[in-house]
Amino acid sequence: MDVPIHTLRYFCVLAEELHFAAAAARLNMAPPSLSQQIARLESAVGEPLFDRTSRAVQLTEAGEQLLPHARRAVEAHGDVLDWIGSRRATPAPVLRIGVVAAGAGPLTSRAIASAVQRIPGLRLEMRKVGFFDPQVELTAGRVDAVFAPAPLQVDEEVVTATPLWTEPRVLVTPADHPLASRTSIGIDETRDETFVAVSGGDPKAVAWWLVDPRPDGSHPRVGPVAQDIDGILALVGAGMGVNIAAASAATHYRRAELAFVPITDIEPATILLCTRRRREPVVAAFVEVVEAEARAARP
Repeated sequence: MDVPIHTLRYFCVLAEELHFAAAAARLNMAPPSLSQQIARLESAVGEPLFDRTSRAVQLTEAGEQLLPHARRAVEAHGDVLDWIGSRRATPAPVLRIGVVAAGAGPLTSRAIASAVQRIPGLRLEMRKVGFFDPQVELTAGRVDAVFAPAPLQVDEEVVTATPLWTEPRVLVTPADHPLASRTSIGIDETRDETFVAVSGGDPKAVAWWLVDPRPDGSHPRVGPVAQDIDGILALVGAGMGVNIAAASAATHYRRAELAFVPITDIEPATILLCTRRRREPVVAAFVEVVEAEARAARP
């Protein structure tokens, strides 16, 4: 029996988050893929590692017992990679990638896979970045590149924001919402809705996502706010309002309590790759890979 190290890493992250969508976002993978990986691990163990309900995910007794072993294995694997890197004449390049919300959707995974193949010895580190934090994280050196949706306020003398592709926007509603069963809607059909919005940040960016003002000059009604995508979706799922997101959220954050309805008559979302203007060689190589993947993905 062989248990891949990446499967143990997925298990550890899910054990920390206790939420499939949040863990999948942190791992930059779709929740169904994470669920399949955990199911394979449970099959290998021979019993469930998590108790799953519609409202909560908890470790079982077997999961609690496995967790310290899995953490040691993941840490030991990292130590092995560090040791190998220290023995190389040229240290292995490390690339720290930040992802805002769903990042570039499926393009993110394709670009990462392609970069690993094309950049010898590349080591990747992934981290979630707040809606309005790409420049802060880049200038602080905590990340080297960030996938983020526009509009985004950056200092162009410090940060380069490269458009990659566009995708439609969707209305995120509770699963039992009157609009949830529709195949598409127009923005005017949301005039009576309360919108969950991101807190703080650039007011112009918040207004763009809310389509404020509307074509008829009216303004959407804003209700509760949250600091990140997970908080926004939790509020929507609880029936506190609706939200507008990029279409890739329908795959990346698919949950039983949510519905994602295409909005046909508003501007699509543009996905950006943000880097420091002065790029290190590994970052420049990664940008080339991402841009090639984006060109290949366009119709």
